[in-house]
This record gives sequence, C-alpha cells and structure tokens, in this order.
Amino acid sequence: MALGLRKSGCSTGAALAFWLGNPILNPATMTFMGFVLGWRWVGLRVAVAVVLVFGVAYFVKWIVRSETSPAADYLPMTQSAGGDSREGSVWVRWLKALWQLSVGLIPEYVILVLMLGAARAWLFPVVTPNGSGVLWTLGLAVAGTLFAIPTAGEVPIVQTLMAFGLGASPAAALLTTLPAVSLPSLVMLAKGFPLRVLVFVAGAVIVLGVLSGVVAAGLGF
Repeated sequence: MALGLRKSGCSTGAALAFWLGNPILNPATMTFMGFVLGWRWVGLRVAVAVVLVFGVAYFVKWIVRSETSPAADYLPMTQSAGGDSREGSVWVRWLKALWQLSVGLIPEYVILVLMLGAARAWLFPVVTPNGSGVLWTLGLAVAGTLFAIPTAGEVPIVQTLMAFGLGASPAAALLTTLPAVSLPSLVMLAKGFPLRVLVFVAGAVIVLGVLSGVVAAGLGF
C-alpha cells in the first residue's frame, strides 16, 4: 500500500506516516495487547508510536527537500507506448497493477523472510533469567527492527519471552520495533523511497525502541 501510494504521487512523508502507523497503531492489536500484557503497555506503545509516526513524517521533509514523484516510472498509472493504460474496466487495470507488484515484491519478500528465519538464533538469543540491561535492550531493538512478523505477532512473542525471564526494558524495545518496520519491508520500499529516508526510518525505530525500554524500566513495568 505504501509503495502504491508513492507510485500514485503521494508525498514521502504522507506515505511514511501510513506505512508506520498502520501496524504500530492498529486498534485490534492494541486491544489484544491490553488484555494480554496490560494497559500500561498500550499507553507506552501509543506514546512511542505517535512520536514515531508524526515525528518521522515531519523530519523526512527536511531530508527530502526537492523530491520527485516516482509515479511517472510506472506504466499502470501513466500513458504507455502501446496506448492508454486506462483503457478497460477498473478491475482489469487493478489486476494488472496487482500482478506487477506481486511479481516484483513477493519473491523478494519470501527470500528475505527465509534468510531472517535461518538467522533467528542470532537475532533472538536464548533468554535467561537475567535477560535485562542496556545490551539486551539495544540488541533486541536492532533485532526487532530487522525481523518480519505477522500483525499482532509481537504480543505473544513478548509475552513468551517475559515468561522465560526477559526484562521489561528489552521487552518494551521489542514491542516497539517488531511491528514498525522490518528488513524485507525496507528492501521492498527502496523502489519508492530514497535510501537515506529508509536509513533514517530504521535508525529512528531503533532509537525509539531503546528509549521505550528506558521508560519501561524507569516506570517499573
């Protein structure tokens, strides 16, 4: 969806706000989290998510001062050499656009997810009863930024790891970074966003993940 928005001429900041806000501010996930982990975790997640979504969207405009829309590079949205691409029903044009996106993105996504799955032993080390501290928080913030999960998947992951001894600080870092972005999503969106923007987004997610861990530890979660 975010890539489609960029192809349609949407600004970088607006497309980023949609991309980041969709998973991290999902109301169903928040409700699930409240019943499973507690509502104070929901409050922390909402606070960090608002800073992430609106803060990143705001600062990106300073990174991309003179952006050009990538819409002209995609034939489904423009005039092609063979004629008007808007000919035919809306369903035919929608299927053509879906096919082009699927061919380009699905193989890429599958390969990256398989690679991350093979490396999960290093991304998520064995949790011990002493699984807390700065190194744990920073390490899991980076791992959470890279790893791809399904919607709301961070909730049972964090719940299970905490049952095995993971501290509140690294748990908060995971809860913030896992749904926000992932390595597959960053790679796929490189087709519609400048590289410096994606690097900035990934860095912002890691920093906010660490800060959320500090807040969780300070408030005695």
